[in-house]
Amino acid sequence: MPTSDHGSLEWDTYAFAFGHRLVTLRKARGLSQEQVAERSGLHRNAVSNLERAVSNSKSGLANPELSTVYRLARALDVPPVYLIPGANTRILDRAAEQESNQSLSDLERQLRGLISGELPDSVSGAGLREPDWIIERG
Repeated sequence: MPTSDHGSLEWDTYAFAFGHRLVTLRKARGLSQEQVAERSGLHRNAVSNLERAVSNSKSGLANPELSTVYRLARALDVPPVYLIPGANTRILDRAAEQESNQSLSDLERQLRGLISGELPDSVSGAGLREPDWIIERG
C-alpha cells in the first residue's frame, strides 16, 4: 500500500483486524450479516465488505467512518473499543493481533468470553484491556 494514503501505517493490517473482530463478535452473538445490517442501518453488502476489509475505494481496503463503528457496536451490543484494534494502546505500524494465528485465536477467545460474560471487561491481552475511563460502567 502506498504510504501517501496512510503515512507509515500499514492500514491493511488494521482493516483486516477490524473485520476479524466484527465477524467474531457477530458470530458470538449468533447473528447473520443481514441481522447486523438491519440493526445498524447498513446494507448487508457493507457488513460483508467490512468483514472482508474490502471497499470500492482507490486503495481497495475498508476504512469505516466512526459513525459506522458506533452503529455496528450498538447492533452487536458491545463497546466500540471491542471493534477497534489497538484502541487503548499507542498505534504501531501494524496491528499487533495480525502478527500470528495464535494472536488471532487469543483475540477470538477473549471476544467470545466478553460476549458470554465469562471474562470481565478489563481482560488483558490482544489490545482488549480498556482503562476505566474508556467504558462507562452503569
